[in-house]
Amino acid sequence: MQVNVIKKIAAVLLVILAPITLFAAVYGFVWWKVSTAAESFAKDIAPFAKMTYQDIHIDLVEAQVGLKGISFVPTGSEGEIGVQSAVLKAPSWGFVLDLEEKLSKGELPDAFNVDLKGLNINLNSGYMQDWGRIALEAQREAGQSYDALACGGLEFIGLPEIRKMGYGNLNSDVSFQYHFDPLDKELNFDLQSRTKQVANMSMSLVLKVASETLNMQSIVFAQPQLKHIEARYFDRGYNKKRNKFCANLNKEPVKSYRERYKGLLSKRLAYEGWKIPDELFNAFEGLNNPGSSLYLRVDVPKGFGLQSMAMIQTPSDLVRELNPYVEFSKKYVALDGLEWSEPDPEGERLLRELMQSQEPPELVLGEEIEKVVEPEEKPKAPIYQRPKPEKAVEKSFKKIEVEKLGGHIGKPVILYTYFGRKVEGRLVAVTDAVVTVEHRLVSGRGTATYPVAYDKIQSAQLYH
Repeated sequence: MQVNVIKKIAAVLLVILAPITLFAAVYGFVWWKVSTAAESFAKDIAPFAKMTYQDIHIDLVEAQVGLKGISFVPTGSEGEIGVQSAVLKAPSWGFVLDLEEKLSKGELPDAFNVDLKGLNINLNSGYMQDWGRIALEAQREAGQSYDALACGGLEFIGLPEIRKMGYGNLNSDVSFQYHFDPLDKELNFDLQSRTKQVANMSMSLVLKVASETLNMQSIVFAQPQLKHIEARYFDRGYNKKRNKFCANLNKEPVKSYRERYKGLLSKRLAYEGWKIPDELFNAFEGLNNPGSSLYLRVDVPKGFGLQSMAMIQTPSDLVRELNPYVEFSKKYVALDGLEWSEPDPEGERLLRELMQSQEPPELVLGEEIEKVVEPEEKPKAPIYQRPKPEKAVEKSFKKIEVEKLGGHIGKPVILYTYFGRKVEGRLVAVTDAVVTVEHRLVSGRGTATYPVAYDKIQSAQLYH
């Protein structure tokens, strides 16, 4: 009797414990695979940053794996980049467990999700100081930013200015997803980011590919074509902080700063060749208001690829071809009338700015020089007159060898870099490493000095 009872109890325990044991075994195997992959990743990025984590996240039901409490310390810098959790989700456990091997072969799953929660960047850290200096050099190459117009004479708003606005840390959640539809041969991408007290942004993208299988090689050679794009932006506090910061620099009310910004933005866009209808300009400029938003959608049923791009000559051609639907702060605004033309390709406008103070006053249209009628006199003996000098050759921008720039300090120049950047202004200094050009700001409020690496200059023009 007792033996039968014991057997029944053992059978019940076996029924209960078998799934638990199997679950524990699977969980332990997955934990080991994730731990091994994390350690391998940490070794791969060791030359650039030291990575540590506190715990491993595993969800066997949803096929999710990830890490919690992640810390990255960039090499040679102080401070860390923190991530509360990083979770990866694939369509099957088979792909998750063999992820590293499959990716090394160029194989991609039909769907893939990555979610980063609590990404924290300390703006006072050493690595941000280093990155800030790199960004500063890039901004100098690009010239004055739209963000800095009418902002206390700043050329651009960099890390020091952002800290003065009250930002000490940036806390973000970032999510990325994609899935492949083999029937329609379409790749769908979705990206969302939410940064506290800054902004929310999202983008969706649909690409048409000429392949029924998904791998890196097929994507590269399948000549993908754009079919759909959708983007959203919502201000969560940056505009208010920026407007107040710039108004304080100018020692004026925010309303006065916004009015001056609007005027300079109009001049800047016109200077760069844009002709914008008033309604569209007012809506675009309104994106600088607190709580503003932008929604953009483009649908191209036939697809837009490299061949289509080859037919585009100007930015306004691209706008007409894509015909986007745009809402500014939830209000639709038509793009009819938006045009662009090449902004002063020969540098004549720059010349006028540089030589403006030296030009003689011009005759106003409609005026005539008053003729004075002299009384008739008896003819006098002819007086010898010196022959008039030949008319001087008209000055213009002419090509000059870069090596000869050093002998023309103080003259107007135009430099073209190998990266397609055009730098124009007055030549200030020339060394073996750097050519320095002083450029008058579009706003008319002073000048800015731009150093250009000597070995990055492709060609140069000198006004003489």
